[in-house]
Amino acid sequence: MEESDDICGLCGLPGADKIPHLCHWPNEAISDTGLVHADCEQEECQRAYSEFYRRVGENGIRNFIHNC
Repeated sequence: MEESDDICGLCGLPGADKIPHLCHWPNEAISDTGLVHADCEQEECQRAYSEFYRRVGENGIRNFIHNC
């Protein structure tokens, strides 16, 4: 793997260390490369979850997960 192949699809910086997860919250940014930094993915997942929770509440979260 070349150094330029490890660009994080979320922040654009090198050193990405994992393949992005396949399930996403509504409005979660999705990697535009094949790798992400674990910290970037965790931060974006938490941001999207929090935004979705504020909009739909606990019942909305349950419905979303149930319908996945």
